[in-house]
Amino acid sequence: MAIHERIAVWLLRLMGAGFVVFGGLFALLPEATLRTVNAWGSWVGIHTELPAGEGGLWRALAVAYMAMVAVLAFWGSVRTAAQRALLSVLVVGKATSALMALALYLWERPAFVYLLGSLVDATIALLVALCIAWLTPKHTL
Repeated sequence: MAIHERIAVWLLRLMGAGFVVFGGLFALLPEATLRTVNAWGSWVGIHTELPAGEGGLWRALAVAYMAMVAVLAFWGSVRTAAQRALLSVLVVGKATSALMALALYLWERPAFVYLLGSLVDATIALLVALCIAWLTPKHTL
């Protein structure tokens, strides 16, 4: 493997680990994570803090996520060697979203939007899993 390929592999692994760590922190300790990031801003001279209840950051993350799942759905509909892998990523994302929304509904607040989000994303995850099964050649199952 060439040096640039090894660097790319390690960069992607580091990013993956970072996504897991910060995603977990945002999921478990959203206000504390936001306070910490606000403090980092102060260290670099940006003193305007985003309040914990402000929806701008969450809206930006949600829009980015929806763009990603839209691309995965469209790319996954094209028959390629990577089709099942792309669709599997979509299943993982939607299942994670469904479970997180259900957890928020059960343990934070029984708001209808959490329950609806859980049901919609769980349904999407199951439908995409079904599509994977239908699109998988029988000899590779």
